[in-house]
Amino acid sequence: MLQKNNGQSDGAENGDVPKDADDGSGTSPGTDQVVTARRRWLALLLQDRFACAAVLILIGVALCAVLGPLLIGDLATRQNLRDPGRSPFSLDHGWAFFLGSDSLGRPVAARLIAAAGTTLSVAVPAVLCSLVVGSVWGMWAGYHGGWRENVSLRIADVILSFPSLLLAVVVLYVFSPSASGIVLVLAVARIPVYLRTARAESAELRSRLFMDAARTFGTSNWASIRRHVAPTVLPTLLTVAALDFCFVMLTESSLSFLGIGIQPPDVSWGLMVAQGRQELQSSWWIAVFPGLAIVVTTVSATVLAAWARLATDPGQRWRHGLRRGGRGGLRRPTGGKGARQSSAAETAAVVAGAEHGPVPSGPEIEHVRAVPEAAPHPPALPEAEAEPAPATPESAPAPAPGDRASTRAGTLTVDTLTVDCLSVDIRTATGPVPVVRGVSFAVRSGETLALLGESGCGKSMTAHAVAGLLDPAAEVVGGQALLEGEDLLALGARARRRLAGPGLAIVFQDALSALNPVQTVGAQLAEPFRIHERMSRRAARAKAVELMERVGIPEARSRAGAYPHQFSGGMRQRLLIAMAVALRPKVLLADEPTTALDVTVQAQVMELLLELRSEQRMALVLITHDLGLVAEHADRVAVMYASTVVETGPVAEVFGKPNHPYTRGLLESVPAEQHKGSRLNSIPGSPPDPRSVPSGCAFRMRCPMARDLCATHRPVLETTGADRAAACHFGKELADA
Repeated sequence: MLQKNNGQSDGAENGDVPKDADDGSGTSPGTDQVVTARRRWLALLLQDRFACAAVLILIGVALCAVLGPLLIGDLATRQNLRDPGRSPFSLDHGWAFFLGSDSLGRPVAARLIAAAGTTLSVAVPAVLCSLVVGSVWGMWAGYHGGWRENVSLRIADVILSFPSLLLAVVVLYVFSPSASGIVLVLAVARIPVYLRTARAESAELRSRLFMDAARTFGTSNWASIRRHVAPTVLPTLLTVAALDFCFVMLTESSLSFLGIGIQPPDVSWGLMVAQGRQELQSSWWIAVFPGLAIVVTTVSATVLAAWARLATDPGQRWRHGLRRGGRGGLRRPTGGKGARQSSAAETAAVVAGAEHGPVPSGPEIEHVRAVPEAAPHPPALPEAEAEPAPATPESAPAPAPGDRASTRAGTLTVDTLTVDCLSVDIRTATGPVPVVRGVSFAVRSGETLALLGESGCGKSMTAHAVAGLLDPAAEVVGGQALLEGEDLLALGARARRRLAGPGLAIVFQDALSALNPVQTVGAQLAEPFRIHERMSRRAARAKAVELMERVGIPEARSRAGAYPHQFSGGMRQRLLIAMAVALRPKVLLADEPTTALDVTVQAQVMELLLELRSEQRMALVLITHDLGLVAEHADRVAVMYASTVVETGPVAEVFGKPNHPYTRGLLESVPAEQHKGSRLNSIPGSPPDPRSVPSGCAFRMRCPMARDLCATHRPVLETTGADRAAACHFGKELADA
């Protein structure tokens, strides 16, 4: 089993800005963290233009509410009956009359500023009170459960049974209308919204393992709520609060419009709309401008709520401000069926030249393998490269594993799946980060190819790119994935759906997450047949039962109505495999299908996969970091390191005589009988962060054979023997040793 890379920072995943290093200025670490946090929030805000505009508008409204009385004095209430109804957009009578005046000669602009303070003095306290009370109450009830949860929910149901606006109308009609009365009524009416939201989130969290771990440390209930529940629930609650601010402000405006809200001589935006509704034909500006103020403020709060939801969630924060477009020049080709742009080695050389200087010439150019004659449109070589001599049967190099048509054991075979020069970038706030770089491999029908490497090397990202399941933040920026000559990366959504199942299928790591928890397994297994083969519900269910029996589910007919959580881990994995092979795909991508399974179940699952491969003659791509699994079940292997393939070939030959120092280091780190009583060998250091891959060879910082050449030129995948290739400047030396 390969060692997992636990030494890297999580900053690449959550998009956090790294903390500033101590520069000797004498500032405390706490101050540096505060400054860094402020910079991070400011950077996140500046990356979203709509959120920036919303914040500026809300800041302007808040300044009007706070400083407005000092700025306008008594202009909002001063009447001028000798000159009422002045038209807007004129500065003849001063800035206060730029938006015109009402029927009593009061300036509309001054009244808007005064009304901002009144409106916010109702909306903000009401939202804060309901947020604090409802959130704390809901987290407490959800964390403890039992009678506390039931009683809290019944109280919330009673309050919610009365519509907020109707409740406010009744209360304010019985008692004298006032700003404090509106705040109290709206705060009480909105408490159940936060209570139910916080309760639902807390109830889901209380069964998590990290909550159980906190209890084993002796953490008190309120400490667990404060440290573990509140930070998780906070993003959702802030979003609800921002949206609730809009609701409360509109409710206050409606009450004032009905005459039971803010009372003169105080003024609010809703009261201004109510007073101007009778003069819409003659003096439209009296009601339109306060109405626009309500709309703009509520829309700004809604936009800010969407921004806050992602910005306060560490798992989603990094998605803000993603720059579209990958590295300059290298983009995903859009050629037609069967078009071939360049070989994997040539693309890797171009990428290396673009990132680390010019492409090597002279002796180094021999590392770029010749374009195979099977390519219908060979790319033009740069003028700096020497023109290769015509290939002859005696002098032609052996085809590399990435070729679409290759000769193996003297027999011409056509690969079912050919991945050629695949490159994937993840867009981040600081620019694209390459996570797959020039990956090439091929697999035939009835063959098992293993993608082997440490965690984080790009194995799963490669499979998801081929299957069209990349996250929206990821982008294919180069290469092809040919399924029997058809480029999967160039297909549209409709063509993709046509091939999903009959052409390409995937088995995920976590079967419990991959299966729908609210649907029976029989319904999920029947779905592919109903979509692609238009079967009836009865016929599809019969096929589902047949599949369950084929993958070894006992009592399949009776258990087809069970749910995924009612099966063991091994049985769930069998169900996931059955769903993947239901339509007899040409290629099956198995993304670590034996993760979290015991050794016996692992062997059973792998035996099932190999049986289905032989039975359906499909090509199997096995993604794993288990060397033993590869040695026992795979035919060929592609070893990946730092987002690229560093060695390929038959498993027996690669494991018997590795041609790359990284592969050799992996094999030497496997425990064996001869290591008993002695220190186990390991590869020093950790794989590089995708954001800071060293120049030249990415493995040189950990390689015992590193030389000066490794620091300046990045090696490309070159042929080292029959059906063997390695991306190492000294691969030939290792092959000949």
